[in-house]
Amino acid sequence: MPLSPGDPESIGGYTLVDRLGSGGMGVVYLGRSDSGRQVAVKLVHPAYALDEEFRTRFRQEVAAARRVSGAFTAPVVDADPDAPQPWMATLYVPGRTLADVVARDGPLSGTALRVLALGLVEALRDIHRVGMVHRDLKPSNVLMAEDGPRVIDFGISYAVDNEALTMTGRLIGTPPFMSPEQFAAPREVTGASDVFSLGSLLVYAATGSRPFDGSSPYLTGYQVMYEPPALDGVAPPLRGIAERCLDKDPAARPDLGELRELLRALPESDAPAVAPAAVPDPPGPVGSAATHHQLARAGGEDGRAGRASRRRVLVALGAALAVAGLGIAAVRAGSAMESASPSPVEPASSASPAPAAPASVTLPPEHVPWDYQIGGAYPPAAGVRVVSRSHEDAPVPGLYNICHINAFQAESDEESDWDADLLLRDTGGKVVHDTDWDEAVLDIRTAAGRERVAARLDTWIDACAAKGYQALEPDNYDSFTRFPSYLKAAQAEALMKLVVAHAHAKGLAVAQKNTAELVPDRASIGLDFAIAEECAEYDECGTFADAFDDHVLVVEYTKRGLATACAGWSRTLSVVRRDEEVVPEGADGFLRETC
Repeated sequence: MPLSPGDPESIGGYTLVDRLGSGGMGVVYLGRSDSGRQVAVKLVHPAYALDEEFRTRFRQEVAAARRVSGAFTAPVVDADPDAPQPWMATLYVPGRTLADVVARDGPLSGTALRVLALGLVEALRDIHRVGMVHRDLKPSNVLMAEDGPRVIDFGISYAVDNEALTMTGRLIGTPPFMSPEQFAAPREVTGASDVFSLGSLLVYAATGSRPFDGSSPYLTGYQVMYEPPALDGVAPPLRGIAERCLDKDPAARPDLGELRELLRALPESDAPAVAPAAVPDPPGPVGSAATHHQLARAGGEDGRAGRASRRRVLVALGAALAVAGLGIAAVRAGSAMESASPSPVEPASSASPAPAAPASVTLPPEHVPWDYQIGGAYPPAAGVRVVSRSHEDAPVPGLYNICHINAFQAESDEESDWDADLLLRDTGGKVVHDTDWDEAVLDIRTAAGRERVAARLDTWIDACAAKGYQALEPDNYDSFTRFPSYLKAAQAEALMKLVVAHAHAKGLAVAQKNTAELVPDRASIGLDFAIAEECAEYDECGTFADAFDDHVLVVEYTKRGLATACAGWSRTLSVVRRDEEVVPEGADGFLRETC
C-alpha cells in the first residue's frame, strides 16, 4: 500500500517506498538502501517510544533477532533501538501472509501444506537452538514466499527477556494461537509453547478455521486452557499430529525432531487435508498381533503407510525453507513449565524401581540365523537358532524360543475376552481401534488399569514359561504413538515394567519391540534385547545395536530393507526378511530370506 500523509520519507538512511503493514505498536515499511537493497523497516509508534519498558523490550527484540539470523532467517541488517522512534531493518521477503492466502484462496492441502509445516519446524528449530522462543506464531506472522514460508512479525514483537519484564495489562501473544502456559505462567514458557501455536496454525492452514475461537479473547483463552481443540474437519495424519501439538501438558507435546518426522508423513500430492470427524487415528505404526506385524497395508507406491514416529519418508524437500524470526523472546534456560489444566488421567509413577534381570535370564545368541513366525508356526530352516512364535504355539526343541504376546491391544477375536472397562474409549464411549488390524486398544492410563491388564498378561507369560520359552516379546509397546490424544509414553513404560518384572520372575528375558524413541529408557524399564522391524529400511539399526549391545533381531519386509541390513549389519546382528503377513510356510505369499 502507498505511504500515508505524515509517514517519514526515510529512516536510518533507508528511503521508504511503501507500507507493508501496521499493528498496534508500530508500522512496517518497505525501504531501499542507496545500493538498491530492499529491507523491511519496523518503526515503533511515538506513544510506545516514550515507554521506557517497551523501549527496553524492543532493544531486547533486536538483540534476539540478531542471535537467530542465519540460513533460516531474514537477517537483521540495521537497527537503532535508542532513536527517538526506535526502528529495525531486516532483509525484505516478498510474499503474502498465510492469513491472506487462506482468506483469499482457501485452505492449503497436499504439497503446499507439507512444505509449510516442515518449513515452520525448521524455523522453530533454529530459533530454539539459540535459546529463544517465538511466542507469537500466527498466520499473519508467516509469509508465503516463493521458496518456502518465513516467520515474520508485522507488529512489534512481545518479549520475555532475561530480566523477566512484564507489560502490565497487556496480553503477550494472540489468544487463538497462544499456549495454555502463556496464559497461566507467561514468564515460564519454553519451546513447547511454540509447538502448541504451530498446531493451531496448521489446523487453520488446513481448514481455514481456528481450533480455539471464542467470541472474545477471554473466552478464547478459556478454551485454550481447558477445552479440547475443534478438529472436526482435520483429516489424518494431520489430525493426530495436531492433537499431540495441542496437548495441554507441555511435556506431552512432541519435540521438534519428532514433529519433523511426523510431518514428513503428510501427503505430497494435492490431496484434500480435511475430512469428516472421526475417532482419532494419528499417523503411525500399525499394531502387530499374534498373526500380524507392524506394517500398514495402505497408501504409497510400495503399498505401505509406515509406522508413526518410526516412519521415515524417503523424500527430501526440494527447496530450502527459510524463516525470519523477528518476534522472538529469550527465556531462562531450564525454566519450569506449568500446565494450564490438570491431566485427566493418572500419570505413570516414576518412583517405582526398575526391574533387574535375574541371573537365570538368558539372552538370545548374537548374530545367528533366526526366524519370525508370529503369523503361524512351521519347521524352521536348517541352521536357524532363534525363533519367535505366538504364545498359542509350542516352542521348537533345541532352539532359543521367544514367546510373542499382544500386550497393549486386543486382537479382534479376543476383544470380548477383556473386561469392557479395560478397552480404551473415546469421548462418545466407543472403543478406540487400531483400524489397520481391527484391534481394540487397551486402556492403560491409570495405575489400577495397568495392574489389571498386567494380571491378564501374566497368565500368558506363565504359559510361555511353562511351555519352555526362554524370552518374551510384548508387542504394540508403541501404541501410544498412534493414539497420542489418549495415551502417553510414560503409561506404556509403566505397564512394560510390570510385564518385565513378572517375566523375569519366570526366568524369561524380555524384548523391546520397535519403539526406538524409548530406547534411552530401556535399562530403567529392564528390557534385555530388541526385536526391530525395518530398522535397516529406516536407518534405526544402529540405535538398537548401541542400546542393546548387538543383541538385536532384525525383521525386514522389503528387498531394499534386506539389502541394506545385509550390507550394514549382517556381521553383527541377526537378520531375516519375511512376507508382510508373516504367514506360515506353505501358505500363499510366504517369503523368508536371509543375507
